[in-house]
Amino acid sequence: MRVLGFCTLPLLLLLHFAGATTECSMTNPCLDQLGENEDYRKPSQLLSPGGEWTVNMTVDIGTLTYGWLQLKRRLYNGNAASGPTFRLKKGDLLTLNLINNLSPEGNDNGNGENEQNFPNTTNLHTHGLHISGENPQDSVVIKIDPQDSHQYRYQIHPHHSSGTYWYHAHVHGSTIFQVSGGLAGILIVDDDPNDTPAELRAASCPWNCDNDIQLIFQPLLLFNDGRRGFGVLQKNIQDYDGFRLTHYNVSGGTNLEDWLAGNIKYFTTNGQLKPRKKLFTGEMYRFRMVNAGGGHNLELSITDQDGEPTSKCEVREIAIDGIYLHKPRKMPHGQTLLVAGSKADWLVRCDSPGTYVLSSTPLTKNYMGNIGRYEGTLLTLEVSAGSTSRHFPWTLPCAPPYLTDQRVYKEHEIKGRFVVELATNRHLNREHWSTPDYYRYAMVLGEPQEWHFVNADSLSHPLHIHVNHYQVISYNQYTGAVGASGSNGNNWNLNVQSNQQEQCHFQHANYDPNDVTNGDDQTTPIPVTGLARAEIGEWRDVLLVPAQSNITVRFTPTDFTGDVILHCHILDHEDGGMMMIVKAVNPGENTDANIKSGDAYPGTCQLTDRYPFNNPNTLGEDTDTGAESEKGGKRGQGARPHASKKDKRRGANRSR
Repeated sequence: MRVLGFCTLPLLLLLHFAGATTECSMTNPCLDQLGENEDYRKPSQLLSPGGEWTVNMTVDIGTLTYGWLQLKRRLYNGNAASGPTFRLKKGDLLTLNLINNLSPEGNDNGNGENEQNFPNTTNLHTHGLHISGENPQDSVVIKIDPQDSHQYRYQIHPHHSSGTYWYHAHVHGSTIFQVSGGLAGILIVDDDPNDTPAELRAASCPWNCDNDIQLIFQPLLLFNDGRRGFGVLQKNIQDYDGFRLTHYNVSGGTNLEDWLAGNIKYFTTNGQLKPRKKLFTGEMYRFRMVNAGGGHNLELSITDQDGEPTSKCEVREIAIDGIYLHKPRKMPHGQTLLVAGSKADWLVRCDSPGTYVLSSTPLTKNYMGNIGRYEGTLLTLEVSAGSTSRHFPWTLPCAPPYLTDQRVYKEHEIKGRFVVELATNRHLNREHWSTPDYYRYAMVLGEPQEWHFVNADSLSHPLHIHVNHYQVISYNQYTGAVGASGSNGNNWNLNVQSNQQEQCHFQHANYDPNDVTNGDDQTTPIPVTGLARAEIGEWRDVLLVPAQSNITVRFTPTDFTGDVILHCHILDHEDGGMMMIVKAVNPGENTDANIKSGDAYPGTCQLTDRYPFNNPNTLGEDTDTGAESEKGGKRGQGARPHASKKDKRRGANRSR
């Protein structure tokens, strides 16, 4: 028998262990080796020459590679995890030819309206731009079928707010599927050199693009997330089998799709997993951040490597949803909240070399209600010693003329009032999305509006409005109804808050008393505080409306008549029907609309409820169930929950 030498045995042991370790693959998946910690890559850039310009962009199938994992996704130009960044100038006319190269095969799975369908039909929404909601501009009711194309012509307002926006697919029924898969990109309206402080120019394109850091956060590796896991989305929409991962068998008698659903849950940054960005001390950097997810809050801050707060990297918020703040500010609650669809700009300066982490960290002190909250690293900052010492600016560019402070208006100067009620089972104003000509409200161009966002649901919802930003005016006590789901999950009813066994008199159009339950498990409304609460006076195009909350906003519709879409930006809620349409008209034009659902105004519960309920002008008026009060007072657009002659002229019910 041969005796092994002293040096031979360790070598054989090393060979044995090396042979026992197999490389990760689609049939032998592992939790790491997903290509994390690569150098940060900026999205490809499409730069405006100023004036008229034309871009061709395709939607096609591409492959995303994360180490051993390969994913087939629908992508812009078929070759990147996020679309190119469009850098626009004020006054531009951009012609965008969007070409759909996807296959018509299996595109219609037979599902009806407000269900997941049409994975290969697409369109494009310019999220946050102050732009017309009519074709050929930002009409999201346009559908570009497979092997077809559409020409958009975006006229950028000459006084448009400089800032960070984004674009994404928005076909009702496939929005969450396509956005979660990668059909999203950044839009930037460049700053005006005449209105931009030198300190801000030092960190911004077009003056210093190296310090202008674009960050689009996407759920491209979000699998372990219940109904929003990408494998579940593929299953629900009946995606082409060749793009799914069920045919890769892995150990344990399962398939790769199921393995991912049990193990992998990551947001990506510019399509990368936890990339690393090199910075220098003393330099000023502008972080342009977009939450391009379909249903998760991001609660953002920069910490040390252990997740502890650090003063070595200072942050100033300078813009929310593309609108500059009055001046740079420290984060009021130590974090910046990006609900699904929202944007924020930071100025960042690190004064000590080291490694720091930009991450999303849900904190218990931040009451968000029942909503998805992502936790994880998004970007690692490797800071080296530099020779510059930049200072934060004292001022920021002014707001555009179409965003005048709405707090200056007295109550009698408000010309239009409306209630947006978010409620159980994906309802807006007690109904699901129906058709593009079923208008729920009409407003007159140039007339100040006061709207009230109320949430009768036990879930929190981020509410997005197209075309016009809106200003947060107040947070109010919630005294409204509480929704309760029916036994089959499709029906629901409204209960009186103080006594859950008592139903509201006013329900919704499709209310079925034989298919509802009265539960007493609803909690008392919790005040909206902390990070979930926007600062009064801020402008938003997406706002978190927590469960059982009541928020007043104002805006004045300007520049564009036509369609204005409202929807929950939890995108599977939107696909499921949590969307409606209103319109803006010129003075003197018809304002008929379907404000009521059945016999109920949104937000009303009892016969004595006034509509809208936050309007102090209605206080002291009689309440009755007739068409006119005994005092002979007329009920305007915002008076009571019963139709009068004026209601019929200004927007009462009409047949679908």
